[in-house]
Amino acid sequence: MSEDVEHFLKYGGIKFEYRASEEEVREFVNNLPQDKRDSIAEVSQILNKEGLIDLKPEFSTIDKEMLDAQVEENRRI
Repeated sequence: MSEDVEHFLKYGGIKFEYRASEEEVREFVNNLPQDKRDSIAEVSQILNKEGLIDLKPEFSTIDKEMLDAQVEENRRI
């Protein structure tokens, strides 16, 4: 919940702010069923819905021109 540190999702590049401590977020994620933890996109949506993080979708590090290629690559992994 540090006010001066910007956080970005590792895969997806969307900026977010913690609304709970990093420990609380980590514990919450570790207690999710495995099938819910397989996708960082799904995890981030769950954390946002639960009020543990605040997504800032107006900022993203994703290269929109490469989005289709990135999605296809993730399907192969």
